[in-house]
Amino acid sequence: MANDAGPAGNEIIVAPVTITPTKPLTPTHVKGLLWTDVLVKASRAIAPTRLVWNPRLANLTTQTTAFWHHLDRTEPGTDWAAESETSIGRRYVEFHRGRPVIAPADLDPYFARVDGSGWIHPAAQRLLALWKVQLELLGVPDPGLTAPQPLRAGAAETIAALGDRHLLIDHRRFGGPVHLDAARWGMPVRQLVSPAGQANYLLPVLRELLPMVRPGRLFLLVYDDGLSSDYLVLDRVLTEFGASVARLPLSRVPIGGRVASSRHGGWQGSTLTDLAATPGSASVAAYRLGMRLYFVGMLDRGSAQSFRMDLVRRCVGRAAKILARSGAAMPACPAPRVPAGYVDPHRLTTSLFGSPVRPLSPALREVFT
Repeated sequence: MANDAGPAGNEIIVAPVTITPTKPLTPTHVKGLLWTDVLVKASRAIAPTRLVWNPRLANLTTQTTAFWHHLDRTEPGTDWAAESETSIGRRYVEFHRGRPVIAPADLDPYFARVDGSGWIHPAAQRLLALWKVQLELLGVPDPGLTAPQPLRAGAAETIAALGDRHLLIDHRRFGGPVHLDAARWGMPVRQLVSPAGQANYLLPVLRELLPMVRPGRLFLLVYDDGLSSDYLVLDRVLTEFGASVARLPLSRVPIGGRVASSRHGGWQGSTLTDLAATPGSASVAAYRLGMRLYFVGMLDRGSAQSFRMDLVRRCVGRAAKILARSGAAMPACPAPRVPAGYVDPHRLTTSLFGSPVRPLSPALREVFT
């Protein structure tokens, strides 16, 4: 982890990898959302903490725009507002299974609309509307799923800034790609812009974060550990511009013993909607606390444990007991920090598993319910 011993009193900029609005929220997504939520809420008790989430980070990707193009080509008359998230997600899986060939030029209008005005495809708007309802029930504030703010810097401006620091291998004048030159750090070069001029997902991230670099800020990058090589490069680039950086990789949650991207399916029956609809008598507060006990407490950063609905139910049951208790409360936000200065969500959450069961302090209620 780079620059982990940041100075006390840093403003913490939490920058999680965003989720492409192309499918339902799976256990892996829920884990990332809840780790981020607990981290931000708890860290605000000890330092100024800000969450950075811009929908253009997820939408300015070939992964997203290619799917939108596919929907427009194959279903131009579909009323997406009437579709379920499962049906849209199923189309996403079928799209990747079919591996259609899409000319890069066909995606240029999508990139232009997203970058120019923040446009979001109607199918994605439907998914995002459903996500907002699910996150509200889960007690996760809307991070800005449909916020219209532009990225903080333009693509050309960012590429020029990288070039000024000799961080690029730029073959555009030969009709080739642009690469981030990570060889100086003993890592492979990473394509940033394709020969057709379309950006890799790292360029929007750099467009958002580089203008925020200033003394006294710690950038905490939260991401799927399958992206570790890219985020190590991102760490090095931000550091080159003077940033203090820490990284928090989270493992994916296997389903049935299998770890796979949501584009391959296998998430049916275990989406956030499925979890919220599980029969039971628990209150909303118990659901919120129980989900955090499971996804943050039981599933550690690198847990290889498959998703288990029975353990989710058990955690919700424990949450109900905690919330029903009266008497001496848990200590107010013990703030178990890591060296970088933010609160460790896992250590904070596992403190609630002690015996005997004790009620939450008001401060911990704010974090967990």
